[in-house]
Amino acid sequence: MKLRIIKYLLVAFVLLSADKGLAQLQGIGGHFGAYDFYGPQTGTYFFAGQQKIIFGADNAPNDTTKKNGLLWKPLVRVTYWFQLNRWFDINLGLSLADLQYPASKKDSAYILKELDNYGNNKDQFLGEFDARLNFNILAKDKYIFAPYLFAGALLSYHPIYFGADVPLGIGLNVHLSKTEKIYLNLEAGYEVAITSNDFNHLQYTAGLVYWFKPGYRAPSTATSEAEAPEMPIVIADMDHDGVPDSIDKCPTIPGPAEFDGCPDTDGDGVADNVDECPLVAGLKQFNGCPDTDGDGIPDNKDKCPYVAGLAQYDGCPPPDTDHDGVPDDSDMCPTVPGPASNHGCPLIKKEVIEKVEKAAHSIFFETGKATIKKVSYKSLNAIVKVMKDDPTLYAEIDGYTDNVGKSDVNMKLSQDRSDACRNYLVSQGVSRDRITSNGYGDTRPVASNKTALGRAQNRRTEFKLRNYK
Repeated sequence: MKLRIIKYLLVAFVLLSADKGLAQLQGIGGHFGAYDFYGPQTGTYFFAGQQKIIFGADNAPNDTTKKNGLLWKPLVRVTYWFQLNRWFDINLGLSLADLQYPASKKDSAYILKELDNYGNNKDQFLGEFDARLNFNILAKDKYIFAPYLFAGALLSYHPIYFGADVPLGIGLNVHLSKTEKIYLNLEAGYEVAITSNDFNHLQYTAGLVYWFKPGYRAPSTATSEAEAPEMPIVIADMDHDGVPDSIDKCPTIPGPAEFDGCPDTDGDGVADNVDECPLVAGLKQFNGCPDTDGDGIPDNKDKCPYVAGLAQYDGCPPPDTDHDGVPDDSDMCPTVPGPASNHGCPLIKKEVIEKVEKAAHSIFFETGKATIKKVSYKSLNAIVKVMKDDPTLYAEIDGYTDNVGKSDVNMKLSQDRSDACRNYLVSQGVSRDRITSNGYGDTRPVASNKTALGRAQNRRTEFKLRNYK
């Protein structure tokens, strides 16, 4: 049964070692060491007392002495290694030695030696072939000192019989070279006999193992220039966007070639390196920024991006201090609310306007002259009172004539008559700055000049009130 087990183990090791596909590396080693058969049988290691038997003429022992001696016997070992992976190796080994064997298979009699007829020790040949599986506690390609455990199967040859053992032990690989895979190999194994004609024993070895890749050949350094392979041209492209760094305007950020290697994060067709608003889609004319309120001012420069405004107000609407809907820049009364129809100023009361218009209809002049008739003073004084009662009012006096006479004469006459009315209001205490006077002659008739009634209507003086300058 024991022989069958060892046979199966050997077959498994051989099959594994024969498959080169498993081995990334292989190694070959040479070792020197020693066997110790004595210690495991007696419990005494290194040095021990040994019996020496002297045979007489009758071939009977007639003297027995004892002396101390070293019971280790030298051996030579060669190994072949296969790397399965970083944790496991297989190695095959052949060990050769000359040993002194015990005279009896009993442990108690092991100290006896086989002697020739002259009392000399008789050495016997020992050959052992083993296959071991090594478990690397530390990966030997990562550490200088890499210990490992091993177990396996062993066949031994003795001149008179074959034996079988199971080797168990520990080893150490020490990496000796940075450029080559050369290791100092140290092992200590206990070989357990599993056949009745063999003995438990120890094996110690030290040697060198060289690892290599099968079939690997270093490239020749003598390749001619004609045979030398053409080296590929390496184009630097740090961001791997396909745009060489030499023309990539954004060499550390990937982007398409159409944008010179820069990205367009907001997808507005403006590359991020020139986009003033790279995270918000915008328009090219605004350097990639939007114009939300459509006032022609981009949002990044518009202080009121959601309300249409004017450039002079940084994109905001003109101010409207009195909140009457008329901007201050066109509001004649910016601090007082009023409708746009009156330029942002309050409406003048209807009865005031009607009172001034009625008074203006009762202003008369000497024929062909700019002299105000006395009958008109009452009407003019009524207008003076209105102007004095409301200092915010301004008056515009327009003079008109019929078409009798020359137009240029009529124009001058109408201007002189409106000036005369202005002078009267000023004489009554109304500020000249609040009054303007204009003459339009016969250019703006309100009735037909073909009748006396019509001509009378065209000869008129109009007072227009406003409450803005």
